[in-house]
Amino acid sequence: PDMKVQGNIDPGVLFGSQAFIRDRIVDTIRKAGHEGHILNLGHGVLPGTPEDNVRFFFETAKQADQLMAVHA
Repeated sequence: PDMKVQGNIDPGVLFGSQAFIRDRIVDTIRKAGHEGHILNLGHGVLPGTPEDNVRFFFETAKQADQLMAVHA
């Protein structure tokens, strides 16, 4: 069956640096593969999460193809 999986990023990651967030995104994509995976937080945004880091997460996720080419 054609299944999709969503999530796999610990929302606590967004309390880290932008480099750490980017590294977790790259690691998750490498482990999950490019197909059948919807990159997202595992359980929503936690209270007190820096808004800039939330923005960075989603902007970086939108650029996953370019990001993976650089980190290949």
